[in-house]
Amino acid sequence: MDDQTARYSKRIANLLKHARRQAGISSRELAKRVGSSHSTILAYEGGKKVPVTTTLMRLIHACGFSIDFQLSPRMRGEESYPKGIELEEVLDLAGEFPTQFTDKPDSAIFSEQMIPNK
Repeated sequence: MDDQTARYSKRIANLLKHARRQAGISSRELAKRVGSSHSTILAYEGGKKVPVTTTLMRLIHACGFSIDFQLSPRMRGEESYPKGIELEEVLDLAGEFPTQFTDKPDSAIFSEQMIPNK
């Protein structure tokens, strides 16, 4: 498997695993829903096998999601290693963590001590 195929395989594996986890179902339950084997689901999620497009769509649908395709122009020099792939992987990973918001700034730059008196 060449590098580009390995990257695509990893992205599909992560997508499938993320959809299944978001759905709150086990790999055995997903296999049961789509009429597949548990070992095949594990192979897809581990990047050992890559499902054909129709199978991937069926798996994602069984998790309660759909896949929308979008065409994006390729940038020059993208043949060997797509630009932004590391950022995509970091953002995918960040999506796994809960988000917390606060109305208080983190930095001392905005603290009351730093604001001049009027």
